[in-house]
Amino acid sequence: MMKAIKPTLVLLIITTVVSALLIVTYNLTYVDTSGIITEKMRLACEELMGEGEYEIVTDWEAAGYSISKPDNVEKLIRKSDGTVAFEIITSGYSKNGLDMLIAMNSDGTVKGVTVVSIGETPGLGTKVQNSDFLAQYNGKGGELTVVKTAPAADNEIEAVTSATYSSKGVTKAVNIAISTYKELGGAK
Repeated sequence: MMKAIKPTLVLLIITTVVSALLIVTYNLTYVDTSGIITEKMRLACEELMGEGEYEIVTDWEAAGYSISKPDNVEKLIRKSDGTVAFEIITSGYSKNGLDMLIAMNSDGTVKGVTVVSIGETPGLGTKVQNSDFLAQYNGKGGELTVVKTAPAADNEIEAVTSATYSSKGVTKAVNIAISTYKELGGAK
């Protein structure tokens, strides 16, 4: 009986020790990057808001905003001139496949939209990175919807052909940015 249990116990002890060592190593080497602007993010900020000094607002209420960070907003990035942008990760065709940066004008309209990273279907969903598609959002300030034909109203965005889910994901991110900016009460 003991011969049958011994290999199982030895394996259990080995896996427990290895798991404990992994946890200890992770805790000793972990670096919090939540307040750091990566090179990719800095380039996206410069594309939308121009060169300048950027900071990630980690405590929204302490920074003077009327709300705390919503769950669906990854980061609030503020430029030294007061311009703000939101990093928002949403799902298109792929779950959480769209990492977007949306900059806002002081009047609550969209200044610009760019893709930080994308995990959508290559050749189809990745077409939402096209500057012509993203330019449709510039100057928009209300709840936006996606249509498959040419927009008939100011709040409509024409979807990328064969990438409707990805187009809706980008529009969802922009809608979140617009509503969050309004809740903030503007730039601070």
